[in-house]
Amino acid sequence: MRVNIGLEEALQEILNKVNVLSTETVPFMEALGRVVAEDIIVDHNLPESTQAAVDGFALAGEVSSGQQQFLVKGRLGPGDIPKFSLSPGEAVGVVTGGFIPPGTTAVIPGERVTLAGEYITTRGRIAAGSNLKQPGEDFTVGETVVRKGHRVTPGMIGLMAALGIAEVQVFRRPRIAILSLGPQIIPYYEMPVDGQLRDSNGPLLAALVTRDGGQVNAVEVVGSGSNRSVSSVLMELLSEADLVITNGGTYSSGNGEAVQLFKEIGAEILFWTMPLKPGGHPGAAVWNSKLLVSLSGNPAGCTVGYELLVAPVLAYLQGLDPYPYRVMAICNDDYQKTGGPRRFVRGHASCNQDGWSVTVLPGQKPSMLRSLLYCNALIDLPAGHPPLKAGAEVPILLLTSNTGNYTVNRDTDGNEAVLAARR
Repeated sequence: MRVNIGLEEALQEILNKVNVLSTETVPFMEALGRVVAEDIIVDHNLPESTQAAVDGFALAGEVSSGQQQFLVKGRLGPGDIPKFSLSPGEAVGVVTGGFIPPGTTAVIPGERVTLAGEYITTRGRIAAGSNLKQPGEDFTVGETVVRKGHRVTPGMIGLMAALGIAEVQVFRRPRIAILSLGPQIIPYYEMPVDGQLRDSNGPLLAALVTRDGGQVNAVEVVGSGSNRSVSSVLMELLSEADLVITNGGTYSSGNGEAVQLFKEIGAEILFWTMPLKPGGHPGAAVWNSKLLVSLSGNPAGCTVGYELLVAPVLAYLQGLDPYPYRVMAICNDDYQKTGGPRRFVRGHASCNQDGWSVTVLPGQKPSMLRSLLYCNALIDLPAGHPPLKAGAEVPILLLTSNTGNYTVNRDTDGNEAVLAARR
């Protein structure tokens, strides 16, 4: 068993033991947030034929000379297919997205014409080709529009509907089980007595797993009042999961409850403890090709450990890049802690026209939940770091979901900043 190894080395140890999951086919309406397992290629143009881009009139002939008069041949409603062509000097009423007849030079919005009897008179100049949606203008046949290894977005759902794609091949969701250790821990729905604590880490980890596309199979607590052995519960969880996360019992590198539990079931211990704060006693093991990751029992340490060691694994299992986005940001606050091992400070990151900035969140003790409420970034401070001063540039790890969770700031003109996207 390797002890006290660096973060990057520990993560690589884990990734070396896992493989991308198998694929499955799901209805496209159920694919949001799933990871596409094959390229999606357009099999016909969108739009398939020339269409009107506005409500108004399709015009034929010279349209750019200003005020002109056109004979109206009728009106085409939604879905109407024209069975005639337009000759120069003729027009027909059309609707947005409607089909237009051959011979059309441009479409003019309805508010820019005057109708008198069977004729319209245009107001202002209009260029040939205006307000026409050409075949293939959006997507052309043969174009690869969604590539393997991307999460399905609402826009992709809309595209699949437009293309008539009923099903899509995606990577299977990782099945995750969570086990909270400690004789004083009880399920969150029970009333604690003196000396007992509700399990908050289990539901917290379940939420993080769900955020990252995993399927939570179980959230278990085995405290002193349980009539089941911890090892038997762990074996049950392993039988149904791709990965089991334990939390608690990570103290005393090599002698805590978690590592002894892993040894008891015959798991191969990959490593134990890392020189970082908070949660410096995580570990990982493999049993029958199933991964086990042990995290701190302190909420902040548990969460940081998840973001650094488990979130990348869930990404990798789904065919995604496992490494988090790292950017430089200006720190908005002082942080007085200094020295010690590498430290990950919980922060809230935002971006505007001047770049990224990050606010140090209150409640940085490992035992506190407060810093997790609005945390979307970790400030990565090296070992032996000096106190952090407001205005300093610091590296941050962006903790994103499939829909993003960053503050969008606006400049004085109301323009939104462009934010990075991940997974």
